[in-house]
Amino acid sequence: MKRVSILACVVGVCFVATAWAEQPGVAVSRSFNAPARARHAKIWELGTYPGGTWFATWRINDLGVVVGRGDVPPVGADGVGDTHTLAVPLFGERAGEWIDLGTLGGEEPKGREEPFADISNTGLVVSHSTAPDGWAHGVAWTRETGMVDLGTLADTGDPRYASYNSSYAMATNKLGTLIAGMSGVDETPWLAPVIWTPAKVRMNGRSVTRWKIRKLATATLPDLTGWDVWGVNNRGQILGSAYDAGFTTVVGVLWNPRPDGRGWGEPISLPALPFYPLTNAYGINDKGEIVGAAISPDTGIWLSVLWQPLDEKRARYSPAIDLPLPAGFTSCDCVGLNELGDLVGDCWNDVEDRPARWTTKDLTFAEIIGFPGTWGFSWGVNNNRIAAVTYSGGENCPLDWCGGAIHLR
Repeated sequence: MKRVSILACVVGVCFVATAWAEQPGVAVSRSFNAPARARHAKIWELGTYPGGTWFATWRINDLGVVVGRGDVPPVGADGVGDTHTLAVPLFGERAGEWIDLGTLGGEEPKGREEPFADISNTGLVVSHSTAPDGWAHGVAWTRETGMVDLGTLADTGDPRYASYNSSYAMATNKLGTLIAGMSGVDETPWLAPVIWTPAKVRMNGRSVTRWKIRKLATATLPDLTGWDVWGVNNRGQILGSAYDAGFTTVVGVLWNPRPDGRGWGEPISLPALPFYPLTNAYGINDKGEIVGAAISPDTGIWLSVLWQPLDEKRARYSPAIDLPLPAGFTSCDCVGLNELGDLVGDCWNDVEDRPARWTTKDLTFAEIIGFPGTWGFSWGVNNNRIAAVTYSGGENCPLDWCGGAIHLR
């Protein structure tokens, strides 16, 4: 996709983003720091859901809709509200209007958590919510359907997974045709990697999408018992990490679609860096480029890394390419990337943690993103070069976690 200016982005997507926010039965609240936007034309300081105390961003789609997790009122005596999946468009007449995507009806958790949620360019949001049975279930949300329970591996009817009562939807591709995540037993870390695929069924005279869950193959890595799934692209490549019971082995892994179209093959292990044997693989684009982190055995040092496909079938990948550390920082984590070569994550030392960026066009370049505040991370960037940011500090965020976005120059 060719580079698009911020002006073209505003002109081209504002109507879609506005329509996306105009949904009956969805809680919408206004909260936008207009003075900050005027003062910094390419920075959006979103804050939190009105009446909430925190918001953490995860991804942003090409229409400029940011999605993440945060709390909503009422705020209890413990100082926080219930945790919900939230979205907010950056453009159009409804820019800055927060959308609460609802819940499955169970008692929602309280307290800050990592913002695992994703959004496609079609407006499909994936996340998780507490079901009435008390366990987290992966969810899919669209403006037509509202929040839909994606179920767990127990729904396959396979007796091997009869006890699998929880699931998490972690990622969707830009087309909104695949959902990837994990399913497990209660809240243990020993999760199985799963993919949800859609099928159209007729119900009450109309076509409705039903999502079918299946477990991904893991037989080639029998000693690794826990799995995290982080990304999926339009080609159907699925990205994640696998680990053993003692967390002494952590491996970035990739599942490619089978050539015969019958599901996915066994996972491919991504190469590690010398002296940094633990690898997490977090982001994948449609070119098959992958970003993540290489970690020292004592987990004391993290280095951002890039893997690139070496063949057309994407069955082989390059050795991990070590991305540079910005001056003064001792560790970094690269999490998000777009089709243009922009990479984002965060870097830290003993005293601070800040959002950071790299580029595939110059593998010697590294920069701390100049977002207002004293702390933050950036884990998603769209094809209009707008990065989602979570931050705190500064005059516009007196709370601990606030959401925002920045257009990368």
